[in-house]
Amino acid sequence: MQVRPGSKALMFGILLLIAAFMLGSGCINRSTPTVPPTPVYTPQTTILIGSENVNPQILVISRGVTVTWLNLDMGIHTIASDPGVPDSFTSPPLSNNQLYQFTFTLAGTYGYHYTDNPGIKGTIIVRS
Repeated sequence: MQVRPGSKALMFGILLLIAAFMLGSGCINRSTPTVPPTPVYTPQTTILIGSENVNPQILVISRGVTVTWLNLDMGIHTIASDPGVPDSFTSPPLSNNQLYQFTFTLAGTYGYHYTDNPGIKGTIIVRS
Protein backbone atom coordinates (compact mmCIF):
# COMPACT_ATOMS: atom_id res chain seq x y z
CA MET A 1 0.00 0.00 0.00
CA GLN A 2 1.33 3.36 -0.98
CA VAL A 3 0.62 6.48 1.10
CA ARG A 4 -0.08 9.58 -0.91
CA PRO A 5 1.80 12.73 -0.02
CA GLY A 6 -0.25 14.93 2.31
CA SER A 7 -2.66 12.18 3.42
CA LYS A 8 -1.28 12.22 6.99
CA ALA A 9 -1.86 15.95 7.19
CA LEU A 10 -5.40 15.50 5.84
CA MET A 11 -6.14 12.80 8.43
CA PHE A 12 -4.75 15.00 11.22
CA GLY A 13 -6.90 17.90 10.00
CA ILE A 14 -10.04 15.73 10.02
CA LEU A 15 -9.34 14.51 13.57
CA LEU A 16 -8.71 18.08 14.71
CA LEU A 17 -11.99 19.18 13.12
CA ILE A 18 -13.92 16.37 14.87
CA ALA A 19 -12.38 17.27 18.24
CA ALA A 20 -13.27 20.94 17.77
CA PHE A 21 -16.84 20.02 16.84
CA MET A 22 -17.21 17.83 19.95
CA LEU A 23 -15.97 20.62 22.21
CA GLY A 24 -18.22 23.19 20.57
CA SER A 25 -21.35 21.04 20.58
CA GLY A 26 -21.17 20.13 24.24
CA CYS A 27 -20.28 16.46 23.81
CA ILE A 28 -17.50 16.98 26.28
CA ASN A 29 -18.88 18.36 29.54
CA ARG A 30 -16.36 19.85 31.92
CA SER A 31 -18.87 21.04 34.51
CA THR A 32 -19.39 19.18 37.76
CA PRO A 33 -22.59 17.09 37.72
CA THR A 34 -25.22 18.15 40.23
CA VAL A 35 -26.61 15.66 42.71
CA PRO A 36 -30.42 15.53 42.87
CA PRO A 37 -31.87 16.60 46.23
CA THR A 38 -32.44 13.82 48.73
CA PRO A 39 -35.80 13.81 50.55
CA VAL A 40 -35.41 14.57 54.24
CA TYR A 41 -36.99 12.09 56.62
CA THR A 42 -36.05 10.38 59.85
CA PRO A 43 -37.04 7.07 61.43
CA GLN A 44 -38.96 9.00 64.11
CA THR A 45 -41.27 10.59 61.54
CA THR A 46 -41.37 7.94 58.80
CA ILE A 47 -44.11 5.35 58.32
CA LEU A 48 -43.10 2.36 56.22
CA ILE A 49 -45.77 1.10 53.83
CA GLY A 50 -45.93 -2.66 53.31
CA SER A 51 -48.31 -5.06 51.61
CA GLU A 52 -49.98 -6.08 54.89
CA ASN A 53 -49.43 -3.21 57.31
CA VAL A 54 -47.84 0.12 58.12
CA ASN A 55 -45.00 0.48 60.58
CA PRO A 56 -45.40 2.01 63.08
CA GLN A 57 -49.17 1.66 63.31
CA ILE A 58 -49.35 4.42 65.92
CA LEU A 59 -47.11 7.48 65.69
CA VAL A 60 -47.10 10.29 68.28
CA ILE A 61 -45.68 13.63 67.10
CA SER A 62 -45.76 17.32 67.97
CA ARG A 63 -47.71 19.90 66.01
CA GLY A 64 -45.76 21.20 62.99
CA VAL A 65 -43.95 17.92 62.32
CA THR A 66 -43.83 16.51 58.79
CA VAL A 67 -44.58 12.80 58.53
CA THR A 68 -43.26 10.74 55.61
CA TRP A 69 -44.90 7.60 54.24
CA LEU A 70 -42.37 5.49 52.33
CA ASN A 71 -43.66 2.65 50.13
CA LEU A 72 -41.42 -0.40 50.51
CA ASP A 73 -43.94 -2.70 48.83
CA MET A 74 -43.87 -3.62 45.14
CA GLY A 75 -47.57 -2.71 44.88
CA ILE A 76 -48.97 0.79 44.39
CA HIS A 77 -50.70 2.27 47.45
CA THR A 78 -52.57 5.48 48.19
CA ILE A 79 -52.81 6.79 51.76
CA ALA A 80 -55.89 8.75 52.83
CA SER A 81 -57.06 10.20 56.12
CA ASP A 82 -60.21 8.82 57.70
CA PRO A 83 -63.35 10.98 57.69
CA GLY A 84 -63.62 13.46 60.56
CA VAL A 85 -59.92 14.10 61.18
CA PRO A 86 -58.84 17.69 62.03
CA ASP A 87 -57.08 18.16 58.64
CA SER A 88 -57.59 15.70 55.79
CA PHE A 89 -54.90 14.41 53.42
CA THR A 90 -54.60 12.01 50.48
CA SER A 91 -51.39 10.91 48.86
CA PRO A 92 -50.96 10.32 45.15
CA PRO A 93 -50.55 6.65 44.16
CA LEU A 94 -47.15 5.62 45.54
CA SER A 95 -45.01 3.06 43.72
CA ASN A 96 -42.09 1.20 45.28
CA ASN A 97 -39.61 3.59 46.99
CA GLN A 98 -41.84 6.62 46.48
CA LEU A 99 -42.80 8.78 49.41
CA TYR A 100 -45.52 11.17 50.50
CA GLN A 101 -45.14 13.88 53.13
CA PHE A 102 -47.74 15.75 55.13
CA THR A 103 -47.17 18.42 57.79
CA PHE A 104 -49.56 18.22 60.73
CA THR A 105 -50.40 21.73 61.90
CA LEU A 106 -53.51 20.92 63.95
CA ALA A 107 -53.46 18.87 67.15
CA GLY A 108 -55.66 15.80 67.29
CA THR A 109 -55.94 12.14 66.37
CA TYR A 110 -55.63 11.24 62.70
CA GLY A 111 -56.71 7.84 61.48
CA TYR A 112 -55.63 6.90 57.96
CA HIS A 113 -55.89 3.89 55.64
CA TYR A 114 -54.92 2.51 52.23
CA THR A 115 -57.58 3.43 49.69
CA ASP A 116 -56.86 0.14 47.86
CA ASN A 117 -57.22 -1.87 51.11
CA PRO A 118 -59.13 0.00 53.87
CA GLY A 119 -58.31 -2.80 56.32
CA ILE A 120 -54.72 -1.59 56.46
CA LYS A 121 -54.68 1.46 58.69
CA GLY A 122 -52.73 3.49 61.19
CA THR A 123 -53.05 6.39 63.60
CA ILE A 124 -51.11 9.59 64.09
CA ILE A 125 -51.57 11.46 67.36
CA VAL A 126 -50.56 15.12 67.11
CA ARG A 127 -49.89 16.86 70.43
CA SER A 128 -49.94 20.62 70.77
